[in-house]
Amino acid sequence: MKYFGTDGIRGVPNQLLNVEFLIKLGKSLNCLDSKEVVIATDTRISKDMITSAISAGAMSMGLNVKLAGVISTPALIYYSMKKQITGVMITASHNPYIDNGIKILNKGIKLNKEEELKIEELIDKPLLEDSEIGKLEYDNNLKKDYIDFVLNNVVKTNKRICIDCANGSTTYTALPIFKNVTDDLVIVGASPDGYNINEGVGSTHINFLRDTVINNKCDIGFSFDGDGDRVICVDNNGNVIDGDMIIYLIARYLKKNNKLNDNTVVLSIMSNLGLIKKLVDNGISVYETPVGDKHIYEALEEFNFSIGGENSGHIIIPNILHTGDGVLIAIMLIKILEETDTNMSDWFNDLEMYADRMINVSVTNKNAIYDNEILYKRIDEIKKELKDDCKIIVRPSGTEEKIRISVMAKDIDLVDKYIEELALIVMEMA
Repeated sequence: MKYFGTDGIRGVPNQLLNVEFLIKLGKSLNCLDSKEVVIATDTRISKDMITSAISAGAMSMGLNVKLAGVISTPALIYYSMKKQITGVMITASHNPYIDNGIKILNKGIKLNKEEELKIEELIDKPLLEDSEIGKLEYDNNLKKDYIDFVLNNVVKTNKRICIDCANGSTTYTALPIFKNVTDDLVIVGASPDGYNINEGVGSTHINFLRDTVINNKCDIGFSFDGDGDRVICVDNNGNVIDGDMIIYLIARYLKKNNKLNDNTVVLSIMSNLGLIKKLVDNGISVYETPVGDKHIYEALEEFNFSIGGENSGHIIIPNILHTGDGVLIAIMLIKILEETDTNMSDWFNDLEMYADRMINVSVTNKNAIYDNEILYKRIDEIKKELKDDCKIIVRPSGTEEKIRISVMAKDIDLVDKYIEELALIVMEMA
């Protein structure tokens, strides 16, 4: 793919995401089924420039554009699916403010490969304007529709809860929701200024939430990313609960209540081997997919499974919403804890996670690893040395010119030893 990565298009404003490119992208939306486009953003300073250019391109092709302002990706997906129209989310998720990106939805569903290729083709060739010109309007009801939808799932609690909004989209969606969940709410990362999204806060800076939970004696904390489609938790003891562990908790609850289809969960290849073994011990099978919530969703749809996600905190429960939704998952966790009269920490007493480490290596041609025979020979040797009680993943990044190396095993010293060795092999090809 020329422009699309694992989750839409990513780039730097005024570089890849320049006005000419964005207008062409807006024009290309005419190839989708809907003649109406709704556009939303996270809190980055570049949001207005990108919104304006995409809107102009779309309207020049006769498409009507609705601007939803700053809302979360799940809120946009909910609305795009409900209204059966094209959705455009302007966000770079957990990246710093200097980056931005575009996620495109066809009636609430992320584009398939054929649709992405069609849009890339249209971007790269001249497009004539349509004889009709579309209209622009501002939609102030979208956020309310989503909040009302989530509030239908809310259970009141007396727990002291901390939420970290990453100075991003959930500042405008999570706050009104959680004020209906508890009267004892600690709020951080909720002062966006266009430049501070994900800056020392949010799901990729979980130690900030951990310290806040401990210092404020909270019962539980939830940290969202910049556009609100992922969540990482901290329990009452200050332990970090990642996406895999959240799925472990919810899957056990669903299985106990006979609501886990085929007693199976969907996880990415990055999921922790210790957690997989514990799921199997609990009678729960694991279906693994490539990295990316798009692949998780496709497996959930194809096999009608109940829950899937990634350790990064993207978690999808398709009978509620066809996307990862950090706020909705947090609400579900609170509901489970209230119903079972437990704390988050009670669910993981017997869970032994494997040591896990990842290294990113910058390269000039990330796809060259597929021809690196030395690398794959050494990976096979390491697996034999560890008697296959390990997980080794070397893959090109979907958004950057980097190779991601992940090693997982019981012994952290062996993890450190082998990942450094593999990183050196990759560096030699860089």
